[in-house]
Amino acid sequence: MRSLILSLVALPGLVLLATPASNAMALSMSSTPPFAPGSPAEFAYLSHQTSNACGLEQATVVGYPDSMRLQGSCCNPMGMAKYTAQVQGLQRYATIDAVPVDPYDIPVPLAKRLLGYEHSIRLTPREQATFRRAMHMTADKGPCCCHCWRWHTTTGLAKYLIVEQRFAARDIAHVVDLVNGCGGPPDRGT
Repeated sequence: MRSLILSLVALPGLVLLATPASNAMALSMSSTPPFAPGSPAEFAYLSHQTSNACGLEQATVVGYPDSMRLQGSCCNPMGMAKYTAQVQGLQRYATIDAVPVDPYDIPVPLAKRLLGYEHSIRLTPREQATFRRAMHMTADKGPCCCHCWRWHTTTGLAKYLIVEQRFAARDIAHVVDLVNGCGGPPDRGT
């Protein structure tokens, strides 16, 4: 416990609470990540966060305060090589504010926005065909490996990229693979 407290004290602007579980929640309430996305320090930090969980429902995410961040991987432990490749790959899309900078550190307002896109953006039959082709090209053969909050936010992101950015299916599939927050070793999508 002492090493946990010492490592957390080094994070600027964070308040320590009494238990390790409450520390994780306090840390995910920070409005900005403590380290640079893709850095070894950010990997070490995010790989121990638990506010992103497998099965987390979209209704729960919508109820979260906007100051919260969904951090960590949901299904498998994070892998440093995959994490670095994902963050580096996402830099290409930095001018598109709907694309997360870090797949393991999603600000709740962005998650809510993407959830809104899933429901508000209506695809034409041609755009729906692009969406289906893109999902078939992803490593998971869909927006995510399970039907959780990420499934819905990624669907919203894909719809946005089709309608507002005019992305082709291959480009959408690439972004979907880059924003995958399930953890695990590198796959063909990164």
